[in-house]
Amino acid sequence: MRDIILKALRELDIPVYQIEITEERSAELFFIKKTLDMRRIKDATHCAVTVYRDFEADGVKFRGSSQAQIFEGMSLDEIKARLKSALFAAQFVKNPYYELYAGRKEVPVDMPSTLADRPLEENAMRMAQALFAADTDKDAFLNSVEVFAIQKKVSLLSSAGTDVAYSRYLVKGEFVTQCKEPQDVEQFFQFEYADLNTEALTEKGRKAIAAVRDRAAAKNSPQAGTYDVVLSGEQMETLLEYYGERAHAALVYAHYSDWAPGKAVQGEAVTGEKLNLNLLPMAPYSEEGIPMAPRSLIRDGKLELIYGSNRFCQYLGIEPTGDYRRMGLDNGTVPLQELQKGCLCPVSFSDFQMDAFTGHFGGEIRLAYLYTENGVEILTGGSINGVLPEKQGKLLFSTERYDTMDYTGPFAVKIEGVEVAG
Repeated sequence: MRDIILKALRELDIPVYQIEITEERSAELFFIKKTLDMRRIKDATHCAVTVYRDFEADGVKFRGSSQAQIFEGMSLDEIKARLKSALFAAQFVKNPYYELYAGRKEVPVDMPSTLADRPLEENAMRMAQALFAADTDKDAFLNSVEVFAIQKKVSLLSSAGTDVAYSRYLVKGEFVTQCKEPQDVEQFFQFEYADLNTEALTEKGRKAIAAVRDRAAAKNSPQAGTYDVVLSGEQMETLLEYYGERAHAALVYAHYSDWAPGKAVQGEAVTGEKLNLNLLPMAPYSEEGIPMAPRSLIRDGKLELIYGSNRFCQYLGIEPTGDYRRMGLDNGTVPLQELQKGCLCPVSFSDFQMDAFTGHFGGEIRLAYLYTENGVEILTGGSINGVLPEKQGKLLFSTERYDTMDYTGPFAVKIEGVEVAG
């Protein structure tokens, strides 16, 4: 594909471009309960070509861009037609002028992973077996399971000299748990790992089956009021998006965020744990070919870095870092059992969300546990609604850890004084 795309670009006289070619092979397993219903092997290659067009308007220089999707098997004429259409569209995108990231040709990189040690089909089956290891009871069980083991080979090249490539592995999937008594309840879960993380998936399955059993038994909603709340698991990832997005160069450039290195983004009066948050690469290069490395984002509650894509970093006059998706949090001082005392602990929501512009977080509760001196009450219904900037000075994190594709860090956080609607 590379050669035919470059030929099309030359024949159309398109001098500025960026190409991302992804070769993906996957082994996919589909189960109904514990019975394998279907297995599938897929091979696909697709390519995203971004073309750029420079022009002036009212004495101001712009660099517009537009992306064309190219698929395996397309003819030269079909590719040229798509590129020509993208080039036409680029003239209507009035981005202030910037230079493409000037990389160079590098030796291809194979990202280390325990998934690389065996065939994709075996990886998928091992992860499926790990999940089914949690399915040991009759009253609550796995209703359906889908597992995908994937190998990706990514090539990145541009007219500015970038020519790099890497390969990576991942395994992901989804499953539905069900409990029929005392009421019929189903819950949906997802997972994604960069390694053969069988123990973590088994534990996730156990917690998911226990959660659907408790959800089926839950009858009461929490009383409306103000609670100390413990959020955990996937909600940790969502909560920390506030800090990742506020420090992004695109929001800073657009003046949606006033953050700058040195700013006490957690506030001046921190009586809880001061945040130590890191950006972690999921690939050796960004989509623009920028080398990716671990970076410290927040240290002791103060911002250390504005990060982002080449374009917005150039606008701000800072080093382009690439876009990061994974975060790591170094905090964690309180055992989970201690952290939960006296708290409302929602473990699943219909849709938990964080608004990076305002810091508002919340969602409708599907299952929660209220820890009191008299024991644990299982609850369902109601919702939580809080503003992180108002609460972040007193955050406490668990010593227990949690690891997924997007996050590594404490399993849970305690947030004081969150409004709960019953």
